Amino acid sequence: MAAAEPEHVAWLTEIQVARAWPTIRATCLNATANANGVRNTLLTANSTWGESRWSLFHPGDVARVAGAIADGTAELQPHWRNDTPEAKLLDRRLRRENLPGAIGCALLIAIPLAVIVIFLVLSWNDSGSSSPSYWH
Repeated sequence: MAAAEPEHVAWLTEIQVARAWPTIRATCLNATANANGVRNTLLTANSTWGESRWSLFHPGDVARVAGAIADGTAELQPHWRNDTPEAKLLDRRLRRENLPGAIGCALLIAIPLAVIVIFLVLSWNDSGSSSPSYWH
């Protein structure tokens, strides 16, 4: 006869599950949980900035799947893991796809900063003023 489950269990957040399954990609936690029968619940909260959603996972199921991952018996797609050639290929592809965004963010910061510096240099080194210039 199976032991009775306690009425109240502290369900685990995605961060806690990521610590329990270190070889699983953070973006693939829900897929791994669903494929291996981990009980989970989706919580929703409304705030001023819109709706927030997060998942909680049953700790007993997470521990069972952690053991199955360590044994190599868990149902996993190769790209869900961090340590497979498929995952490394996916990482390289995602970095290439995100490169234009990273360059755009850098320019978004660099261009206004350059404009401010040029404005300050020109205002300090105003050639039409009678005050002495400290720029040589």
